[in-house]
Amino acid sequence: MDKTKIIVFSVLAACFYGVIHDQITIRLCPEYFTVAHPPIFHTSSLTLLAFYWGVAATAGIGAIVGYLLAVVSQEGVAVPLSLTQLLPPVSRLLIAMSLSALIAGITGYCLSRLGWAAMPAFLSLAIPAIRQDRFMAAWFAHGASYVVGLSGSAILCYRLWVVRGRPRVIAAYPRKRGAIARVILLALIILFILWAKRQTYW
Repeated sequence: MDKTKIIVFSVLAACFYGVIHDQITIRLCPEYFTVAHPPIFHTSSLTLLAFYWGVAATAGIGAIVGYLLAVVSQEGVAVPLSLTQLLPPVSRLLIAMSLSALIAGITGYCLSRLGWAAMPAFLSLAIPAIRQDRFMAAWFAHGASYVVGLSGSAILCYRLWVVRGRPRVIAAYPRKRGAIARVILLALIILFILWAKRQTYW
């Protein structure tokens, strides 16, 4: 039950961050979503479009991170960590992602204004010149969120594993039905993320 709670919490936290993040960047530069993303979700509402991509881009990653958090915090003979104990480090990671996105967004905007960074030609032809600096700000902000979020999650999982005495949490191959089902589900999520990324231009 604790593992399920951790996974669900991770998915919800990732989606919450993604939706808030996208609600901000879509108003900074709508073209980042309407031009640089495929028209999978058809709507004239920027709010709904940002909500869709905020969930679509983060739910799978949240599930993978949640699964890893559940494994390193629960498996093995060491005393398991509760969801309550995971709240502070996860919250700090979300704050770090937010700050990095803000700093990266400002950096991308400034670099574009100075002419030191530019988008590919096929996008520059589709996006008005007056909006291109804002596009770079949104692009840098999203990139920073992914880099800090993924690397921070890996560091967090490692630190939790060390805190618990480095228990053996992953067997050579799954033996129980529940473990096999979790591995299959994780593989499907990874495949879905890879497929979704192939459908996304940026």
